[in-house]
Amino acid sequence: MVKEIHASTFVENILNILSNLPTGLRNPIVKNRLNEFLLFDDNEKKGIINDILVNYGKINHESLMNLIESWLYSLSELRSDQVNSIFYHYLIEMALNPRLLKDFNSDFVNSLSRILISFPEKKRTTLLYCFFEMILNMPNPQLFRKIIPSRILE
Repeated sequence: MVKEIHASTFVENILNILSNLPTGLRNPIVKNRLNEFLLFDDNEKKGIINDILVNYGKINHESLMNLIESWLYSLSELRSDQVNSIFYHYLIEMALNPRLLKDFNSDFVNSLSRILISFPEKKRTTLLYCFFEMILNMPNPQLFRKIIPSRILE
């Protein structure tokens, strides 16, 4: 229990530090972390994802959106199979713990939408195709449908 609290605090601190870095420094770090994530085994991925999902709400909204923008931008530069793998692991954790989706309020989801819409068409299309492909591979795709804004579907 103490080890879990320490790990959670560590992840919170890392997310805060990353979210406050300038974009030019943050993006390469995030991209390197994504490449490392792909090398981890499923249990390690699960632990990382759960720590992130438990702690993202502790970061102020603007800083969080900066971090998510870097994460999405870095994801869009990976191969589709790598993007699919990362989305799959995140979505499966959310499907197994639907309480995590309760924090995906309309403001948060709209902010994510604005980020995606601001991307060049090729990057946006890659992310959206991978995201929807992985949603369709979930045991309960309807769980995610209710949080997707209609303007993303256009």
